[in-house]
Amino acid sequence: MYVVMLCIGFIGAYGLLELVFRVRRKDVKVLTATELLGGVSILIGFFGGVLTQNLYDLIEKGSSYTWTWAMTFYGGLIFGVATFLLGYFLIAKRFTGPCLGDILKLVPAPIAFAHAFGRVGCFMAGCCYGKETDSPLGVVFNAGAGAGVKRLPTNLFEAIFLFVLCGIFLFVELKYEWKYVTPAYLMAYGVWRFIIEFFRDDHRGALIPGLSPSQLWSIVIFVGGAIFAIAIYLRQKKAASRAF
Repeated sequence: MYVVMLCIGFIGAYGLLELVFRVRRKDVKVLTATELLGGVSILIGFFGGVLTQNLYDLIEKGSSYTWTWAMTFYGGLIFGVATFLLGYFLIAKRFTGPCLGDILKLVPAPIAFAHAFGRVGCFMAGCCYGKETDSPLGVVFNAGAGAGVKRLPTNLFEAIFLFVLCGIFLFVELKYEWKYVTPAYLMAYGVWRFIIEFFRDDHRGALIPGLSPSQLWSIVIFVGGAIFAIAIYLRQKKAASRAF
């Protein structure tokens, strides 16, 4: 079911991408380039997420390390984004012209949508689970390392958060063409992931005492989003001053 949920998420994400591009009446060449680059980026991102998790395990376990096919979202996101940007500047830009700004505004909602279904898959597979609890919100997992114990379904909490985030981004982009969608995604997810990590109970390595690897990346992602937002603001301000 994990693979099924991933497939549903990716197919739905491509559908949303088609929707927002056509509503915004963007060039079909830009949509095609985005979809092709997105497919390659997803593939590279998958292996990047696996490699990142193995790096965490190697650093922590040393000589007792063994290869795993487990993956981490941040590793996949970083490798995927790097692949997309590289492909855009080396290949796609020659055929579409400068359009990165338009693309970056439109892709966060589909990414959040696919990620949300991925977390539903995590719930079904019994991974990314939370701490033991007596809370009414707790569930007993039937699969994975945390099976047989009532736990916080942090994977479902994150899925709900991402679905809400997707809906908000679709609304502000389709209605207002808001320019801050990408930095808002980076900052919002960075804050969410930093907080939810305190409630998770699946150990995925340790790079800095007191912080999980994902919390460390959450700080980096948040700061990057804030810098991106400031850059957009300054660019708009500069453009406005030139208009006068």
